[in-house]
Amino acid sequence: MTTTIECPFNLSPENRKHIKQFMDNLGKYEKRITQSNVFFKEDDGNTPNDISVQIRVRVPGEDIFVQDTDPQAMTAFGKAYKSLKRQVKKRREKLNDHQSPIRELNEIVNNTY
Repeated sequence: MTTTIECPFNLSPENRKHIKQFMDNLGKYEKRITQSNVFFKEDDGNTPNDISVQIRVRVPGEDIFVQDTDPQAMTAFGKAYKSLKRQVKKRREKLNDHQSPIRELNEIVNNTY
């Protein structure tokens, strides 16, 4: 999985490394993630002096997108990441639930013959 980080201000190398590690850890929950994009944006007009973080994860089907704001960049990333992780887990569970009757049927057929 490739991770792209776009930031209009200077983000320390430690923070960039930290963000990449977190995004790579999502692979535990969803192995089909191909790309992740992390965008930082300052002062978008709605919330002055806040930093907005947008994370887009590309998976087959619909992309997963989250956004959060906070005065601190890494705090905003942490909030957005928690939401993203919850969405990825929920999506994975939904896929597993959808396939479970088929899996059970295949096990029955394979064990009887």
